[in-house]
Amino acid sequence: MDAHGPLAPRGRQRTIVWIDLLGAVLLGVLATTGIACLVVPTLIVVITSFDTQEFIGFPPRGFSLERYREMFQSSVILRAAQISAVTSAFTVTLGVALGVPAAIALVRREFRGKALVTALLLSPIMLPGIVIGVAMLVFYSALGLRLSLPLLVLSHVVFTMPFIVRLSMARMERIDRQLEDAARNLGAREWQVFRHVVLPQLRPGIAAGAAFAFLVSFDNLSVSLFTAPVRQRPLPIELFYLMRFDLDPVVAAVAALQFLIALCLLLFVARKLGPSGFMPDA
Repeated sequence: MDAHGPLAPRGRQRTIVWIDLLGAVLLGVLATTGIACLVVPTLIVVITSFDTQEFIGFPPRGFSLERYREMFQSSVILRAAQISAVTSAFTVTLGVALGVPAAIALVRREFRGKALVTALLLSPIMLPGIVIGVAMLVFYSALGLRLSLPLLVLSHVVFTMPFIVRLSMARMERIDRQLEDAARNLGAREWQVFRHVVLPQLRPGIAAGAAFAFLVSFDNLSVSLFTAPVRQRPLPIELFYLMRFDLDPVVAAVAALQFLIALCLLLFVARKLGPSGFMPDA
């Protein structure tokens, strides 16, 4: 037996420890960099919204609420925000009405072509929004349809329904079917089982999917740019034109307010539903 034999495992252990430590440090650096890339631009926009300059710039030269006053006094921005809110509300309503039954069927039923149907329903998540926007525009043109608010809602449903379907499916897979069998054994009918057993357990996934669908629809530019009617432009398009033709600092105020509303909505849903509402696979 070699005299240096017992030292070899210890040397390998030290090497493994150093490799693990180096990996943890590298992972921490990458995570910190990723978070900074997400948070810092948002903070810059929020800070810029209080600037006193007549154009968007950084660093700010003063503090003022003038941009927010202009925002609430702008009839164009308020009308665009109203259109976006109405569009998002109808999008979520229609998306839930179509997506939840589809999710239940995909989880509980076996049929030919199930994998294909699942892939088609979830495919908009993997496609760029501009591709979906152009495709919807070509489709409407082929049918001879004029762009309108209902067609805009339909386009947003196509783009956002995968969030509702996926989160509802993930939640549906976690439901304990023994509770349903117990309810049936006690004499409950199928609609009673669904209402009192399935739906309460499915509600977190529906609410989380609806929240994401609302935020994505309200802030969507790529699909809206091709499918919104000329005289009914939602808020993202109005902001796009303001930034394209005039670096109006009011845009920063609108963006900051949108960020605050989205943050409040996500925190509210997370508090009401718990972590499972946003992470149904956990």
